Amino acid sequence: MSSEYDAIVIGAGHNGMTCACYLAKAGLKVLVIEQYKSIGGMTITEEVTLPGFRSDVHAFGYQLANLSPVPDELNLNKYGFELLRPEISYSHVFPDGGYISMYRSVEKTMNSIGKYSKKDAHTWKKMFNRYLGERGFIISTINTPPLPLSTQINMMHNSHTGSGSRSSSSSSSDGERLDLYRSSLQSMRSWCNEWFESQEAKVMFGTFAAFVGLSPDDAGGGETAYLFSTIMQDGGNNVVKGGFVNLPLALSKYLQSRGGEIITNTGVTKIIIREGRATFSY
Repeated sequence: MSSEYDAIVIGAGHNGMTCACYLAKAGLKVLVIEQYKSIGGMTITEEVTLPGFRSDVHAFGYQLANLSPVPDELNLNKYGFELLRPEISYSHVFPDGGYISMYRSVEKTMNSIGKYSKKDAHTWKKMFNRYLGERGFIISTINTPPLPLSTQINMMHNSHTGSGSRSSSSSSSDGERLDLYRSSLQSMRSWCNEWFESQEAKVMFGTFAAFVGLSPDDAGGGETAYLFSTIMQDGGNNVVKGGFVNLPLALSKYLQSRGGEIITNTGVTKIIIREGRATFSY
């Protein structure tokens, strides 16, 4: 093992591993240090019930990542990364035994919602079509550094971003621009009550905000519910074949093919800066 590196990444979760891969791709010598016994972080797959039965301990659904360029840019299929694409992406079951399912087909999803409200089914299709019109902007936003707040506010005056009530007109009135700002801060409860009439549809779509730890009345919950649900309708709730850990394992193989190194079962206790360079102890 070398004693000098251009970059040291602390943490071998999928984000840390992705960062390390791009540094190595740029020609840097990279070391990744992970305190757990194996790599993966929130994307580990382990035997937690019976021998031979492997479970995704944390993350299991490949959703927002459907919009990521990383698998193609790093050619991860070459290193064992493969997605399974189920027909039913998600189902919410209710206490009376009923359910709403999201299918890969928006028409099938509408039929499932329509058991409870035809109006909600058509609302969902309109909302999804609006997302399709904004898809390029959403992908760009997710895969670029966050803009300063002043820039974001200025953009609200001149274009549209993603929300259930977003207008696509660049010449929106002051009232429309204020509504755009309002909708971006809307809570999940407020958003669901505004757009859906059936309790079942409200629960189905509101749950997407709860997935990331937002309570019903947290600001931005409506925006989160909108994005997660429409993105899942678009790309599906795909599953990594063999367990989610095969994503960080594919990243590790790419990294090692570029000369990168990984140490597991090792925690970093201190980072020391000397003459503008970082050293570490463990």
